[in-house]
Amino acid sequence: MNVNENQSDPAHNDSAPEGWFYRPANIRLLIIGLVVACVLSLLSQLLYTDDHPHFKVEKLFGFQAAFGFVAFVVVVMLGKVLRIFVARPEDYYDS
Repeated sequence: MNVNENQSDPAHNDSAPEGWFYRPANIRLLIIGLVVACVLSLLSQLLYTDDHPHFKVEKLFGFQAAFGFVAFVVVVMLGKVLRIFVARPEDYYDS
């Protein structure tokens, strides 16, 4: 078998994308880390008590964590909507 034939064979293609996010073990670590961070954020409320909340709902367990998550989701969704108005065509720099 010639060396050039090996390069054209897709089964022997070693040009798989490299990067941290392409490895399944790293994705699992990232998900586990995010879950641990969320649980720790929720449990940290056991150590902190706000004696003077602005609203009664702030005294509910997990309110700060839930509010932060909802605020994050709203910001991401607003970013997607904003992209419709400010996005440039893909060939913007080519023309």
